[in-house]
Amino acid sequence: MSVNRERRKSRGRRKKLEEPMAVDDEISQLKSESRRMKKKIIIEDEMEINDEMTNSEIKSGEDVKDGICTVHRVKFFDYQPTAIHCMAYDEDSERLAVVRSDGAIEIWNMKHNFNQERVIPGSRTSKLDSVTWVKGRLFTTGFQGDITEYDLVKNTVKYSVLYGNAAWCLAANHAGTLLATGSDNGCIRLFDLTTEKVTYDRMLNPQDQRIVSLAWHKSDEIIVTGSIDNMKVWNVITGNAVQRITLQRTFKKKETIVWCVAILSDHTIVSGDSTGRTMFWDGRVGTMLKGYTSHRMDILTMCVTKDETSVFTTGVDPTIVQFTLAVTDDRLGTKAWVRNRHIAFGHTHDIRAMVIAGNFLVSGGLDTNLVTNPIEVSPGHSQIRGQIEKYKRLYHAFPQKSLIKCAGESKLLLFQYPYHLEVWKLGSTSDATDKDVASLTVSEQPLKLLDILTKGIDQIVCSSISKDGAWIAYSDVHRVKLFHLNLDVPSLQKVACLPMQLGPTHHLVFSCDSSKLFLATDSCSVQVLLLDEIQPTLQHTFHAMENSILVLEADSSGTFVAAADAEGNVIVYNVNNFKVHCRLPTYASQPKAVAFNPHSQEIFVAYSDQMLYEYNLELKSYTDWSRSLHRCKIHHAWLRRRHKVTRVMYSATNPNIVFVYDVNMLCAIDKSKPLPKAHQQLFKKGSIQEPNDKRVITHGFNIHQQFKPLLFLDNVDLDKSLVMVEYVMQRFIESLPATLKQKKFGT
Repeated sequence: MSVNRERRKSRGRRKKLEEPMAVDDEISQLKSESRRMKKKIIIEDEMEINDEMTNSEIKSGEDVKDGICTVHRVKFFDYQPTAIHCMAYDEDSERLAVVRSDGAIEIWNMKHNFNQERVIPGSRTSKLDSVTWVKGRLFTTGFQGDITEYDLVKNTVKYSVLYGNAAWCLAANHAGTLLATGSDNGCIRLFDLTTEKVTYDRMLNPQDQRIVSLAWHKSDEIIVTGSIDNMKVWNVITGNAVQRITLQRTFKKKETIVWCVAILSDHTIVSGDSTGRTMFWDGRVGTMLKGYTSHRMDILTMCVTKDETSVFTTGVDPTIVQFTLAVTDDRLGTKAWVRNRHIAFGHTHDIRAMVIAGNFLVSGGLDTNLVTNPIEVSPGHSQIRGQIEKYKRLYHAFPQKSLIKCAGESKLLLFQYPYHLEVWKLGSTSDATDKDVASLTVSEQPLKLLDILTKGIDQIVCSSISKDGAWIAYSDVHRVKLFHLNLDVPSLQKVACLPMQLGPTHHLVFSCDSSKLFLATDSCSVQVLLLDEIQPTLQHTFHAMENSILVLEADSSGTFVAAADAEGNVIVYNVNNFKVHCRLPTYASQPKAVAFNPHSQEIFVAYSDQMLYEYNLELKSYTDWSRSLHRCKIHHAWLRRRHKVTRVMYSATNPNIVFVYDVNMLCAIDKSKPLPKAHQQLFKKGSIQEPNDKRVITHGFNIHQQFKPLLFLDNVDLDKSLVMVEYVMQRFIESLPATLKQKKFGT
């Protein structure tokens, strides 16, 4: 498809309640490949005046009664990804903790196909600078000086202990019994981890300068620390420094800061400093073994492989450098550290964190991207390209749990931000067209109705709006709040008398008739709240599930609600008799999305390993389509997708159409068509769609890749249209600071 781009420059800063303006675009025509009736698709583009326009189109084979499908393309959701500050990997549970600059902590499960399992929300005061795992327990510290442990079921802070000044670094010994922190006043404090709660143990002899990095030796008797112009080796038993290593300054008046250190089993110390030098030292005598000016700016982080044969360093210069312990003399068997390879994939700005997670080298930094690379690449391997591509991945910092909700009956959108909510009314058009695909002028502009600001310091965990737009609810880590919205004269009234049994929730869903609110609590149970403007009542609390609830969905009839937890369980509750209707067969991977069919008693589930299942609630068994899908095997290209499904949704007009999407693609699955064969092409290469492309898609997986990043898709009930929320990447890229200037050939 030919893609035309039109940019309109902003004439001034947008005011708080300024309405976004619509921009017309030209879209190439495309004849429908469906053997059914021709379908006209009208695309409404609703965006702000300073948005960059991207022309695109939808092609779908679903039948619509009048042949018209209107799509509201929304591009004014001002989501702001945040930088990665630090990371840590737990080998036992195979989970990766990623700490963002806003204090939020993402937990990625490597066992479940690199799946973002949960997010622990941050707060206005949490500025975390270091994180570590200890036997499945997660600890952080930062410039507040406190050590915090987290509850990985409730997704909140378990407790915090405060000792001393701001802490720059945090590391646990290999036995998992002691936790060491390096503080701003030059103290190394040790904490006991053998009890249920962290307790202060002792402090090593203080030094004059701040300690910005530290590492434990495998014997757990030695700690090496990095500071300004020097490093020190400490005896943990005596508490004294047994070795001081002074670093030479590049410029006399400019300090050399050792941002990262590591100590190997043979007492080799590896340091990365603010001059871009990677140095290898003999820790016993304090002499330098080898030194490389490997980076043009500060080295901020490093990691060592488990066998201690490779070291990776990176920093402000967004290039990862690998050093390998190589044999330099076969006859004498001598070894030396040599520079092996450079990795320059995925990052444009400072890399602040890097860890080894299984076979992945995972890195993140200021550009917010989470990037993986292979640890080792065999030079003589015949399939070296496939070896690299298997582990080379880039994950943008888009939420895997949708932050957008739609009130279809009133054409409202609810946008969730960390500390406030926005309610927008969709625009409309009065134009008409005879073209198969067209873009129409927005006659009624989209309008922001209100802002809901939080008063506390904690981030919003979840939010929801009812179908009729009369109710809005959100929750933080402490409580749920409920509001009644009057649309005639936009006004908001807080419902003060909520039941005391309501606790913090991870998910909120209103029933389709807007009479009930379903809550997935942090205690892993589902609650049913009967709505009332004065005093809502708690109708029922279902028994707790095995682990945190990841997905919560309600059906259109108001009879069923489905909850899926982190253990792969999916339970369907009957909210009329308050009993468990059925349990879907437990699956090894974690559920990512659940949807009820509004036309029949069927439920669709997408899992983190990209598998899809459809279940009949009346027969309590998998549907024929689902059995056929797994008997014939899902297409290999579908299973190789990197991004997980964000949401699943049945068509409001055709019971055979299921929309499945992630940030990079939208797939309209037609269950009445045959499944794609292994030899058929599922994803188009090169351009997305040529205008005169007359190829006919004979299978049921109709995939569109022009809508990306795609953050949300839902039905608008009034006119049977769709609303689509996309993110304008250019807006975020322009907000990033300037990159490190690199000299190019000929300049």
